[in-house]
Amino acid sequence: MPAPRPRFTYRLAFRPVDEQMSSAELASTVMRVLLSLGTAEQGVSIVSVERPPKQDGNGLYLVATASGPEHWYLDQDDYLLSEGLRGELEL
Repeated sequence: MPAPRPRFTYRLAFRPVDEQMSSAELASTVMRVLLSLGTAEQGVSIVSVERPPKQDGNGLYLVATASGPEHWYLDQDDYLLSEGLRGELEL
């Protein structure tokens, strides 16, 4: 049996690529994307999602904390963009 891979937890702000995306659309898209990354191959687990989405000077965003392989959010950048999202690491 292979050794378990280490898990890394990241707090991310997901922002829509399209500024016309509503708050409800953003929340449902983020949840759908994170759930789709929960496969054995991707190995991403949702830790928490802060609802409702918030807004700052850069627009609408939803903060989620998820764990998975190291830098998983960078490896999934193309997928996030194809779903209309940008992921930004929250410090």
